Order: sequence, then structure tokens, then C-alpha cells
Amino acid sequence: MGLVQAAVLTSVGHDVVFVDIDQVRVDDLKKGLIPIYKSGLTQLVQETHKNGQLNFTTDAQAGVLHGQIQFIAVGTPPDEDGSADLKYVLKVAETIATYMTDSKIIINKSTVPVGTADKVAAKVSSVLAERKVDLKFDVVSNPEFLKEGAAVNDCMKPTES
Repeated sequence: MGLVQAAVLTSVGHDVVFVDIDQVRVDDLKKGLIPIYKSGLTQLVQETHKNGQLNFTTDAQAGVLHGQIQFIAVGTPPDEDGSADLKYVLKVAETIATYMTDSKIIINKSTVPVGTADKVAAKVSSVLAERKVDLKFDVVSNPEFLKEGAAVNDCMKPTES
């Protein structure tokens, strides 16, 4: 879901830094090897990476410093009790707060339960407090519900989905 969002944003003129913790995945993406099949995604990623609009890195600090808008697009596997495990979402929120030096809009694209935006905001606030910095931020929830095989088109034309 994050790769689709990144590619679509570049297709409408934005410069995007895509951060992943997996160096092999980042290296593959830089080579144009896309780990998932979504109609039109491979060509879009390859074109926008080649023209410099879409960059891939494991350097979270570079990603946070790159833009005012930060997307959280990570998995939310079931926890032991069947509820959504938010540890990855909250870890990304912590990372954003660790490196942010100016105001940010944090958009949660992960599919999460109601109330997660409050948990993300609390995590960011606590890290900023530990750093003794007062920076403004907003947290927005914008999960995706894309049709199988039509993710790129659905993301580009959400009103037609």
C-alpha cells in the first residue's frame, strides 16, 4: 500500500522518499524489482525512480527531513488477542518524532482501529517532550480500501472507486 501511494504521488508531481527498514527490499526497488503485482505499478515506479521523483532508502532521518507530510504505511498483523497489533505504526510515529525538526502532517495509511490517531499523537508528543522540543504536528487517518488488482487506478481516481 505504501509503494502504491508513493508512486501515485510522484505521478502527480511530488518528490517522494520511500523509507523501508529492509535494505534488500530497498536495493531491489532501486533496481526496479517490485515485490508485489499491481496493474501499472512496476512501470510507474520505474519511471518515477528513473526521473528522480521517487527515491528509496533505509535512512529514516532522510525521509523525515525530506517532507512536511509523512505517511505511515505499515502492516498491522493481529495481536495475540486478535486485535490489530499497532507496534509497527507506533514505531514509525516514534521515528518521525525522533527526527522531525519542523511541523509535520502525519498520515496513517495503515488499516487500524478507531482511536489509533490518538495513540500516534500521544507517541509523537511523548518523544518530542523527551527531546524537549515544541513542534506542531497533526495526525490524520486515511486508510485505503483498494480493489484487488486495481490499486494504482483506485489510488489515482479514488472518487471512481
